[in-house]
Amino acid sequence: MKKLVGVIVVILVLAAAGFVGAAYWSGMQAERWYREALAEGAKNPNVKFSTTRYERGLFSSQSITRVQFVLSEGESKEIDPSFSIRQDIYHGPLPLAGRNVSGVPMQWGGAVIRATLDPDSSAWTRELAKLYGKLEPVEAISRVGFDGASDTRITMPPLTLSNVEDLQSLKFSGLQGQFQVAPRAAAVQGKLTVASLDLIGKPEASGGAQVKLNGLNVNVNQRKGAFDLLFGDSSIGVGELRVQDQTTGTPFVATNLAITGALNPQGAQQVAGEVAIKADKVTVDQQSGSGSLRLALRNLDGVTVARLQQWQQKLANQPEDPGALDELMKLLKTLLRGKPEFTLDSQAKLAQGDWQGKLTLNFQDFSEANLLLDPSALLGAVEKGAAEVAASKALVEALLIGTIKEQLMAQAQAQGKPASEPAVQNLAAQQVAQQLQGLTTAGFIRLEGNQYRSSARFEGGKLWVNGQEIPLGITAGADDGVTEDEIPLEPDDGAEEPTRN
Repeated sequence: MKKLVGVIVVILVLAAAGFVGAAYWSGMQAERWYREALAEGAKNPNVKFSTTRYERGLFSSQSITRVQFVLSEGESKEIDPSFSIRQDIYHGPLPLAGRNVSGVPMQWGGAVIRATLDPDSSAWTRELAKLYGKLEPVEAISRVGFDGASDTRITMPPLTLSNVEDLQSLKFSGLQGQFQVAPRAAAVQGKLTVASLDLIGKPEASGGAQVKLNGLNVNVNQRKGAFDLLFGDSSIGVGELRVQDQTTGTPFVATNLAITGALNPQGAQQVAGEVAIKADKVTVDQQSGSGSLRLALRNLDGVTVARLQQWQQKLANQPEDPGALDELMKLLKTLLRGKPEFTLDSQAKLAQGDWQGKLTLNFQDFSEANLLLDPSALLGAVEKGAAEVAASKALVEALLIGTIKEQLMAQAQAQGKPASEPAVQNLAAQQVAQQLQGLTTAGFIRLEGNQYRSSARFEGGKLWVNGQEIPLGITAGADDGVTEDEIPLEPDDGAEEPTRN
């Protein structure tokens, strides 16, 4: 019996020692995974990751990571979006150190990481922590496998506010996300959703602006391939987005809005990418309709695209590098040697009519001319191009009349002269009719039935519009600018007639 007890004790001691050793190894692995994730994040030139603190223990570790956004000179720096993340890392093979922490799964694996916002890391994180009270505003729990693969669940709790700060009311359904990342970030797949968000600002703070969002979803499906690039697609979908400023009462509404982007290999040496935007209905001011837009780039040299990404990252770290521009020009010239092709397709259906347009540009390497002294040398980068446009007569006239009417009204207001809106509308219609007649006579557009159509072709340094060669560098046409005397004014007797000299 004593011998049996002794054997059991030895087994338990060895098991305990093995578990401690495994936890220690897991802790080292977790730190290595953390450093690799930091290095992978550093490839994004717009974000800088840095370790504020990393304390490794036997069964758990803690870290604080600073996320610093790189803002361009034109972006507002009044509100710094940068923040810090607190990470509690529970070592495997079983994360026993996190057994009393809600949401931490007791499953076999390399480690479990719980990440939350550091509330004191920025002004907006302090404000967010105050609004959520005792709840964590954002929580991400990652299960990391022994090979470094991870499965992460991201959550934001629902939030309802009334008469807080600049908000009159806020109803947020919460956020749910699930992402899987392969070892060494070789692939990433996942989805993030927000069911609804309703926000109304206070009139004195934001003019009573209203934002309503339903059915937001973000999808990612990418894998690392040739040239160390991430291939695959990403998408953002919105069931409904409504933005309205109560001061003007002008709404922006989009339903079933979808934005997708993709990068895929094209043969052994080249890659191709595209971005597509589509909406079932968009309302802006008084205009409403459906439409789509697609931009595509083909014949891109994969090695050069990867080097351009590296150049962008280097520039973010060394913005004052004097050789950055020369390096960029060399990369662009290398990219152009592959003769990339750019395509833009657009379609729209509005109440006034339809629109269809397609533009194709084929590029080539250009001369070594100093672009600072001769910017026109860039035209040499276009080998050939073609464009086709077709739009309904009613749509073209309505858009042009609306644009010119706004210009006339703004001029009258700037001059302090009362303007008659019907008279302005009439004058704008007359100007548009003259402009369209002039363009038709010159051969730039054709009126076929109820459609205005036009086609253009560029090749060998020459431009043709509707089959007619157009000399480059020569601007034809009379000045269509509006003079002060052409602005219709409100007569003293109230009669709505334009005043002309």
